[in-house]
Amino acid sequence: MKLPCAGLALTQWMVMVVALAAAPGRAQKGPPSRSFGPDTYRTGSFTGPATGPSGLSCDAPPPPTPKTCSGYLASFDGTQLDVTVRVPQSMTGATGPYPLVVSLHGYGGSKNSSVGDVDRLADAGFTVLRYSARGFGDSWGQVNLADLNAEMRDLRSMISQVTSDPTLQADADAVGVFGASYGGIQSWLAAVEPAFTADPGGAQVRIRTIVPIVPGTDLLYSLRPNGTPENSIDVPGGFKLSFTEGLFLSGIRRSAARPYPNYPDYLFVWNAYLVVTEPNNNPPIGSQIVDGVAGYRSIWWQQGFWNQVLQNADPKNPNRQPQLPVFQIQGWTDDLFPVPEALRMYRTLRSIDGSYPIALYLGDLGHPRATNKQGEVDFVTDQVHRWFDFYLKCKGVGSATCAPPALDVQAAVTRPRDQPFSPADVIRVATYDDLANGIVTQAFPGEEILTYNPANPSGVFFDPLVMAGAESLQPSPQPPPPDVVPGDVARYAVRVADLANGSGLLISGQPTVTIDLSTPASREQLNVRLFDVKLDGTEHLVTRGTHTLDTGDPLRPIGHEKLTITSYGNVWQADPADVLRLEITNVDSPYIEPSRVPSVTTLGKVKLEIPVRR
Repeated sequence: MKLPCAGLALTQWMVMVVALAAAPGRAQKGPPSRSFGPDTYRTGSFTGPATGPSGLSCDAPPPPTPKTCSGYLASFDGTQLDVTVRVPQSMTGATGPYPLVVSLHGYGGSKNSSVGDVDRLADAGFTVLRYSARGFGDSWGQVNLADLNAEMRDLRSMISQVTSDPTLQADADAVGVFGASYGGIQSWLAAVEPAFTADPGGAQVRIRTIVPIVPGTDLLYSLRPNGTPENSIDVPGGFKLSFTEGLFLSGIRRSAARPYPNYPDYLFVWNAYLVVTEPNNNPPIGSQIVDGVAGYRSIWWQQGFWNQVLQNADPKNPNRQPQLPVFQIQGWTDDLFPVPEALRMYRTLRSIDGSYPIALYLGDLGHPRATNKQGEVDFVTDQVHRWFDFYLKCKGVGSATCAPPALDVQAAVTRPRDQPFSPADVIRVATYDDLANGIVTQAFPGEEILTYNPANPSGVFFDPLVMAGAESLQPSPQPPPPDVVPGDVARYAVRVADLANGSGLLISGQPTVTIDLSTPASREQLNVRLFDVKLDGTEHLVTRGTHTLDTGDPLRPIGHEKLTITSYGNVWQADPADVLRLEITNVDSPYIEPSRVPSVTTLGKVKLEIPVRR
């Protein structure tokens, strides 16, 4: 464990919070004021053979085939990372430097995992760096979950060494970073220090753009959502049991060539704690998890990043720099890193700087239950390549040959799994708030009572294979249906034709559910699910959401509350003959682990509001 100096950081953080509060017309709150304790991480262990080979060896194919250079490079603490660099070769004999694109893989993957066809970038004139993150693939070291003091220092070390090696012809002034899932988290965190001095080499490195693909922007919220995306800490939500355990198990490496644990001891402690306890922030372990996951592994809580954005948005600042362009790709149907992970960053960046260069693509992509249809993956990959063309080759300067990409929002209609992706289903709007241009509302009279007894084990199970194939955008299987415990689900139904005056609905955005509730419990987790039921009985889960109430005192009941639960959202076509079924439950297993607190909850005045596009 390392103990960073926190005093200056806390002062800067308070300045940033005051500035955010003063921003006029701000539609999205920034992160709450928060000081974090020390980070928990492990470096310098199992770094690899001290006398082993280090450096890259290159092949020599005839041009224009890019040459491939592979081997091991020692990171900042001596950990040997498995690296491949692809370098363009010109038929005319011309040499670089070429823009450098860094491709970061997903959790449990390696440098050979890919997002689309990564190596196509080398054919298109980019030097491409791929490496296995510490503890994964054939790299040495131990996993630290995309930590600022471990994996992010690795990223800067790898970029430094590649841009300092003349044989790799990489332009230190034109670097782009992208990756999916775990790699997407790191792509966002690269924005904390987009300019640095290469070590070794001494060149000034400039990361000119990032492309986070299905990332978590607040990893704590991603793993234990509480229904308040801007504040994942103060009310601990329920853990996504299948995902947390699926991630944990899928990341354990079993390799005869690397005969040591690729997880440090603290990860085993954290995992055991979240499995056996009700979610909490209590010291020493609960607070250590909060500090480590939010404070050092989540872009949302990085005060240095927000300070940069504020300073660069200030026209009176003589040292302002261009804002870092971001192309964020998120999945409507991604239940690990859903659309709120993108919206918290998009809305806050645009509220600070109305012209912030950020574009969004929202589709049926990511972790289960996303489908990852190949047509949509290819569609998005082509846009990523064009984005890099402009911001790296053209360095963000428009010309007759360099057309800037649109800084808009694309939202693809989610179709059933057996229907192929079509580009015609992609809606383009100037901002996310332009996606829906109407709202339909349905009120449900009467009262329902939810009961939950945590001694009933039928509501608690998980699918440890849920993460299979999720380290890159591979087609994923149909997820398991939710468990149903008698008495734990209230159901409401309405015909689409009755909502839409006899026609269909294009659901466009995040439906909300408002409830008047009453419970003597001190802690209550309520989950919502919205299904589209076809005439033949086929059911499609359109969206879901969750919210946790907690008084913080087991002896103080929640009592009466009016609660609004915002779902993750989707763009979905519901036909006139369909029935929309709303479910409200305190057990959404195997997705979210139910609370261990028994409860009896009365629900009344339930209202469903659905954003639509006409």
